[in-house]
Amino acid sequence: MEFVVVGLGVFILICFCFISEYVEKTKNKIEELNNEIDRLNKEVEIRDIYKRELERIDYDKEIKSVGIDKMLIVKNHNWVVIGKKKPKILVGDYNPSSARNTCGTLMRMGFDVDVVETAEDIIERVKTFMHYDLIISNNEYYGSKHKSKITSSFKLLDELKEIEDFDTPVIVLTVSNDRDKFISYGFSEHIEKVLDEEKIVKTFPKVIKKIKFETIEKQ
Repeated sequence: MEFVVVGLGVFILICFCFISEYVEKTKNKIEELNNEIDRLNKEVEIRDIYKRELERIDYDKEIKSVGIDKMLIVKNHNWVVIGKKKPKILVGDYNPSSARNTCGTLMRMGFDVDVVETAEDIIERVKTFMHYDLIISNNEYYGSKHKSKITSSFKLLDELKEIEDFDTPVIVLTVSNDRDKFISYGFSEHIEKVLDEEKIVKTFPKVIKKIKFETIEKQ
């Protein structure tokens, strides 16, 4: 009888050790699988980020592809920005016609311009430490091809202000003439569409330090 009890005890101990080892191996395997899932998720995230950045670059190229003359709604050309370092401007606008006029007007005056389609694109450019002297944003983003979760300039401004050390001036470019509404909300300035050189010369010195313009006759 004693032999049976001892044998049973040894058997139980062996079973316990086997089960413990199995549980530990299972836990390790689950941890390995979770780590692999995390790695794959990160790869997918990086791939999606890279893909979206390529789409941003393509949008910029598409807007500028027609050439400055065909980009412009307002043809009058009287002013250029002067200085060794030309200000870099980020434009957010989903409407090709409006985006082209804004970019074309700025480029013809000598500004360095990037254009993106959505409010999220603006935020991503800022978060990736790309430096801009000024951001010009459309008031709404309902019509963007890549559907924007942020559909208003107000929400965009809120999100930008949440970014650590963000201090880039933001001008809203809109069909609305209610300047007080936008200034009281916190925008650096307001410009009523469509953008032209006279509006730039009048407004930009309010938000970009030491910016200077001269007429093309003086060149």
